[in-house]
Amino acid sequence: MPPKVSVVINTYNRAKSLENTLRSLSCLTYGDLEVIVVNGPSTDSTAKLLESFGDRIKAGVCPEANLSMSRNIGICMAAGEIVAFIDDDAIPEPEWLSEIVDGYDSAEIGGVGGLVYDHTGYSLQYGYATCDRLGNAIFDHGEPALLYNFPLSKRFPYLQGTNCSFRRDLLLQIGGFDEEYEFYLDETDVCLRIVDRGYLIKQLNKARVHHKFAPSHIRNEHRVTANLYPVMKNKIYFSIKNTRECEDISLNAVIRDASVFIDRLAEDTKSHFQDRRLTAEDLSRFWRDVDRAWSTGIMDGLAKDRVLITPEKIERHSSPYRKFPTSVKKGGGLCICYLSQDFPPGHNGGIARFTHDLAMGVAALGHQVHVITKGKGHSTVDFEDGVWVHRIVPEERGLNDIPRHLPVYRKNLGYALSAYEEVLRINERRRVDLVEAPIWDAEGLKCMEDERFSTVISLETTVKIAADSQPDWDKSPDIRKLIEVETGMLRSAEAFHAISSGIIKTIEDKYGVRLAEDRIGLVPLGVKDESPNYSRKRADGSIMVLFVGRLEKRKGIDVLLECVPSICSRFGGVRFVIAGDDTILNENGKSFKDEFLMKNPGRDFLGRVEFAGRVPDEELYQLYADCDIFVAPSRYESFGLIFLEAMAFSKPVIGCEAGGMVEIIRKDENGLLAGPGDVETLMKALEDLITDNAKRERFGRRSREIFENSFTMDRMSAGMVEFYKKVISRKSAGAASAPVRVCSDDK
Repeated sequence: MPPKVSVVINTYNRAKSLENTLRSLSCLTYGDLEVIVVNGPSTDSTAKLLESFGDRIKAGVCPEANLSMSRNIGICMAAGEIVAFIDDDAIPEPEWLSEIVDGYDSAEIGGVGGLVYDHTGYSLQYGYATCDRLGNAIFDHGEPALLYNFPLSKRFPYLQGTNCSFRRDLLLQIGGFDEEYEFYLDETDVCLRIVDRGYLIKQLNKARVHHKFAPSHIRNEHRVTANLYPVMKNKIYFSIKNTRECEDISLNAVIRDASVFIDRLAEDTKSHFQDRRLTAEDLSRFWRDVDRAWSTGIMDGLAKDRVLITPEKIERHSSPYRKFPTSVKKGGGLCICYLSQDFPPGHNGGIARFTHDLAMGVAALGHQVHVITKGKGHSTVDFEDGVWVHRIVPEERGLNDIPRHLPVYRKNLGYALSAYEEVLRINERRRVDLVEAPIWDAEGLKCMEDERFSTVISLETTVKIAADSQPDWDKSPDIRKLIEVETGMLRSAEAFHAISSGIIKTIEDKYGVRLAEDRIGLVPLGVKDESPNYSRKRADGSIMVLFVGRLEKRKGIDVLLECVPSICSRFGGVRFVIAGDDTILNENGKSFKDEFLMKNPGRDFLGRVEFAGRVPDEELYQLYADCDIFVAPSRYESFGLIFLEAMAFSKPVIGCEAGGMVEIIRKDENGLLAGPGDVETLMKALEDLITDNAKRERFGRRSREIFENSFTMDRMSAGMVEFYKKVISRKSAGAASAPVRVCSDDK
């Protein structure tokens, strides 16, 4: 029988990071665990957060900001055979606990821990470390320090507190943590006492945890420890307590060593002050704390008994085992990588938005999901909404054979290569089952070449389709090369995710290819329903028409702006809000916004036309809630995600008879369709809805029905997982699969 594990989180005023840690635990592949959160004297929303988890977790309270005291309460509350500790600002990789448990392969093993990555997710904060009895650590051991595991060893292996575990019965034998250590050297002291008992501390080259270094009452926003009193005091206390049985380490030696240590801290503190990572008050406090640390550390080390777990504490805090629910499918589920250069937060177009919702939805079904996107400055790995997000900074490597006059192609291929290398890095830790990448910018080109992975290319607007509304592109050798690459991908890809029937037909016509039906998964997009979180705030009595999208010709913004003066002049109660990037230049070298304002200087209606620019998600959802009519007269949309977002808010919608829009908008049921690029039919559609309140309400109700029946995130995610499994199965069998057509039920 696999052992039960008690995962203990000790927290203090870190509700935000704690919530992410708790969510990450539900993605663990090990299923037999309980989660114990011991809350210090927090003044933030931690208590409310813990209440929201109900009986899924065990919650305890520590009256002091003392980590060792809090850890001991967690041990007393634990009912598992193994007690594992993780910090409230750390995220375990899915296999963490499974690999920890596997480490207990002998009765001699007293504690097991794994690797700790720093806030970037790429660099090790802790690998294999040892410490001597004076509290001096060596961090650069190239391999586990097993040879130091023997009683009274002057140097011993230790585990970092954010990724350590111990046999509970052994923790109780040694009395748990010494509560003198409110912070610093607490876990090191436990590891030493376990080794002195004749047990082994086992350091693994896996069982990875990502430590995000959130600010705290000890560490500031620069990740600098501002309160060094416990560091100095505990170093002195540790040295005295743990050298008593070592005849060759005198008290004088302890004091000399501590003096060197404190001098080094003084230099670091001065440096941080000079670089403005610490304040003048921090510097002043350091010097006040030096004397206090010496006196308390020496007196407590020589005269004070350890404060440990007692039978009374066990009786007061003990509680029965409470299994924590995890979402991972039996066997760990699939491991899927999504590629999307653009991804929330920040600027996010259609590919970014549907990738976010699809990744989140598939993860919620119990699968391991990684998103690879572009980062800034340096690469990072974070856990967001149940998804591992890898923000990489691409490097130009292996591109010498690409001519310099193709800068866009070089950039795209460089990113495709960097994204592929990140997939390989993920695959080193766990098998990647499938990669999905958009055809746009050929992001999945390098992944397609690796037969170890099933690679699905999602079909949306391509460069060749977009070129129809970009006349200058015809002259570009870059564009011609990208179209050539797209054509090759369409001919050779293993499988396609088609987001609409329209995009299949358009691509086949544009590229002169026939996509094999057995390689296509027709799975319409879906979006997360944000409408319950937003209510209408506007009460000015006007009719608000909302446009969302980039202000470029393909999105039909020129057609809409041509309608605006006439509509506003004839209907005094109408106002327009235009949200999206309004800095894009058109063929005249001006933005559509600037061109519109220049054509209509001083006109009265301009006060009813708002160019909102790019807006964050919260503002965007509020705009959906406040609008009366949604319009996006795109000349072409491969699908039209923005319509779904508006429909989720029960809004009537206006689009065009092109691409995937006709598969979303049911004409005269939930919306109206204009001709692409046609001012007259768009004007008529706007007039129709502006003048008929009953029709707006009826269309809005039908929009919501269609959304719920056909375009939810859950429906999309389930359909995609069904398709992925068929693709993977076909690859394993080496045979063609039956066609997969997941379509709307609502007709």
